[in-house]
Parts: sequence; structure tokens; C-alpha cells
Amino acid sequence: MLSSSRDDSQYEKRLLTALIKGDQSAFGGLYELYGDKIFRYTYRMLGNRSDAEDATAETFLRVFRRSAELRADGAFRTWLFRIARNLCIDKMRQHKLLELPAEAHYGGTEEKAALKVTVQQALNELPLEYREPLLLCDLEDISAKEAAETLGISVPALKSRLYRGRRALRERLGGSMEKLK
Repeated sequence: MLSSSRDDSQYEKRLLTALIKGDQSAFGGLYELYGDKIFRYTYRMLGNRSDAEDATAETFLRVFRRSAELRADGAFRTWLFRIARNLCIDKMRQHKLLELPAEAHYGGTEEKAALKVTVQQALNELPLEYREPLLLCDLEDISAKEAAETLGISVPALKSRLYRGRRALRERLGGSMEKLK
């Protein structure tokens, strides 16, 4: 997995360099690399497919508009998730819609879909300061350092929030956690 991460990093750097030089087709490559990850993150933050699609589109629109300002220095992913996070926070301030994911969103059995709904609801009930580190580190597999930068906090603060968030999530899920194993 380490080499895959390294390969993605090199691919990202090539795409950013091309985009900086004016090759607009490189933008599609960046979307392919991060589009699904940003959508998953925004969906988990917002709990609403339509809002998540809007936030994902707006995230990449902002990247496209600011492509002349980009640097290929390795901070792109952090910057991208920070844009998505800020858009999610703005949307949550605007309104609170709850759209329970349909079984079709996940595929699989009813039990599996019900468990995913239960986990999503438990995540949504967590305070934002606990939910965000869980989404970034545990679900999007972003390093603690990058997640801390995205959230604008120190790594020790992030790790503390992660610990507390995991504990709070386990408490909320109760018996449902046995099904996750």
C-alpha cells in the first residue's frame, strides 16, 4: 500500500505541474484521483447525497478557478480536503437535511445496509470535533499530520479527538459493533 500511496503522490505531482503550465486536461486526472474520496467525505459529513454531490462539485470548481495558484509541493490533498470541509460546514449551517441512504446506495444485504445506516446515524450524532477526525483518518485513510493540517489543529489535539470520537462512536453503536467484526 505504501508504494500505491507513493505512486499516487507522484501522479498527483505530475498532474499539478501540467495544470500549472496550463494543461486543463490534467484537471480531469485530479478529479479521477480524488473525486470519489471527496464525495465520500462530504457524504459522511452531510449525510445527504444531493448536498454531498453539490459540495464535491463546488470543491473541484474552486480548485479549477484557482489552478493558476497551485503548487506541486505535496500539500494539494490537504488543501482539497480543507475546501471540502469548509463547504460542508457552510452547508450544515444553512440547513439540516437528513436523507437516510437507500439500500441501493450500498448494495448488498438488508442487514449490511441497515448497519451502514446505523453507523452513519451514529457518526452524525457525534460532535463535529469528533466526527471530522474519524472521517478523515479512519474512513478516508488520511495521515494524522494531514488531517490536523486540514482541520487547523495540532497532531496531539487530533489524536485526542480521534480517541474520544472512537470511544463515543463505540458507545453510540453499542451492540451494533459486534456486527462490524
